[in-house]
Amino acid sequence: MSPPDTRPAPDPLRPGDALGAYRLEALLGEGGMGVVYRAIRDPDGETVAVKVLRTELVDDEVYVRRFEREGRAAQGLDHPHLVSVLDTGFDRGRRYIVTRHIQGETLAALLARERVLSTGRVVRLAAGVGSALDAVHRTGLVHRDLKPGNVLVDARGRALLADFGVARGAADSVLTAPGRMVGTVDYLAPELIQGLPAGPASDIYALGCLVFECLAGEPPFAAATGFGETCLAHLQSDPPDLGARRPDASPALLWASVRALAKDPADRPATGAAYARLLRAGLRGR
Repeated sequence: MSPPDTRPAPDPLRPGDALGAYRLEALLGEGGMGVVYRAIRDPDGETVAVKVLRTELVDDEVYVRRFEREGRAAQGLDHPHLVSVLDTGFDRGRRYIVTRHIQGETLAALLARERVLSTGRVVRLAAGVGSALDAVHRTGLVHRDLKPGNVLVDARGRALLADFGVARGAADSVLTAPGRMVGTVDYLAPELIQGLPAGPASDIYALGCLVFECLAGEPPFAAATGFGETCLAHLQSDPPDLGARRPDASPALLWASVRALAKDPADRPATGAAYARLLRAGLRGR
């Protein structure tokens, strides 16, 4: 990141405002940590996405460090199913991350509209996200917050993994307030609920939850009420039977889809690619 700039930040940001070499054009979306704008980069006119740390978090050391680490973590990754980080910066009190602009929508928005996806589409999506996770894991990082809101689906239907705000490697600090769990509870692996370190298998579990949601219209333990009951379900309950919800799917595909939801990390597919192979075989009814 650039050295801190002590000038006061404009509040709020509006279309037409500039951050560094980027002119903001329109609001694309908001998350818990950042606000995302479509922007134009000067002087070449390229359209990009600029994620800006939320105003209320600019003095929160935990979130500032997480935001900075997101830029560092993703900037070194290059993969067709990852949203590439192009630049990071600090201007007039605003920390920002610049990524490729993806013409499309989040998987969360797609599911809100369509509720469930065809079996072939689910398998293709899982293969893309799984290969992106494998690329992340090969660098020694773990994403730790895979969910539909962090997957973008472009105009060609290709899935891209985004948002490395809680990604970390073995040498990183946890960067969370005492007593606060990192991740989204509907996709949280049992070992994380138990307070054990995150590993690649934790991301594979989250991918299994995402696949289940794409097939069923809701995450595996959506029937649980409240944070505590959902955590208990991840720890102790089997996922609901998908057969009645997806009579169009082969039993082999339904069996394969929940392999990533094993309680023991050692019982899950070892990689995203291995999970994708299981799903493809299931799609063919094997």
